[in-house]
Amino acid sequence: MTFRVRLDRLSPLRLGIVISGTLIAILLVTETVFGRWDVLVLRDLRLAIVHCLLMGYSPAAFLYVLKSSRRTVEALQAPLGCTREESEALAASVVRLSRRGLVIFGLIGLAVNFVSLDPLSSAVNLVTLDTLSAWNPATWNAEVAWHRILSGPMGWFAWWLGYAIITVSIRMSRLAEKLDHIDLLDLSPLAPFNRQGLTNALLLIGLLAISTLFLLETGFGGMMLRIGVTTLVMAALAVLPSVLRVRTRIRQAKDAKLRRIDESISTQVNALENSDAGQRIGELADLVAYRGLIENVPEWPFTASTYARLILYMLIPVASWVLGGIVEELVGRALF
Repeated sequence: MTFRVRLDRLSPLRLGIVISGTLIAILLVTETVFGRWDVLVLRDLRLAIVHCLLMGYSPAAFLYVLKSSRRTVEALQAPLGCTREESEALAASVVRLSRRGLVIFGLIGLAVNFVSLDPLSSAVNLVTLDTLSAWNPATWNAEVAWHRILSGPMGWFAWWLGYAIITVSIRMSRLAEKLDHIDLLDLSPLAPFNRQGLTNALLLIGLLAISTLFLLETGFGGMMLRIGVTTLVMAALAVLPSVLRVRTRIRQAKDAKLRRIDESISTQVNALENSDAGQRIGELADLVAYRGLIENVPEWPFTASTYARLILYMLIPVASWVLGGIVEELVGRALF
């Protein structure tokens, strides 16, 4: 059994805006209808809004992984040497996720979200009395109820996002084995693999960027440290699966080319004694120069812009936290 989404009819951006916007609108309306504004704890309201943002971002990012991966495979039609119909079939196979995998990762997301709800819980003793009491509805006010209710589906979709990135990236990398030819002097046709890796990293970092808004409140430092380190490591690693086998193909093509050049150099050296030395030396010099050119071809399909973009992506959570602090200060001055 497989999970299929009509990618052509859903916009990830629109999906995220609709989900987050609708949840925030309902939150604010209920606060007004039930007269909560005079008695609410502003901290709890801000945290509820962050949960609404994450609830919209996670499924939108999940959908974007599938859509961008489909476009990436279709962009590789020429390097793969396949027809449009074959390219579309490959794209469909790459983004097809098993229902079992989705259920397993969704349940993991629920479990992880449950045991990490308490910001001060340790890595060794995850389930504490504070964690268990936090799930007692008797201790909830209206805003905290939003935290608890949204945390489940939020964790579910966040782990779906991770599952999609891992699965699609591995399948994308396997497509490198189907490449017709690799031009070592022009690796630009392989750029879609690189772009997909950067997209995966950006989507994970976006999740972290919204989560950093928790840092505007006290008591979330330990939780954000764990989430931050894990997400940044995963974001860096997210770039690799899409290009691992591409690197292998480049290395294989490079080794084969160097072997042929070495054979030609050996032939030229052996022929020096039986022909015009001047002409042979010139040809030999060209071969040596060409060998150096091939040897300097990077095996990873990364450019300087790849590293620059990844570094900039990792600064996004910091910028989000700073901007959130500025907005909070401005709102605080305007209201109080």
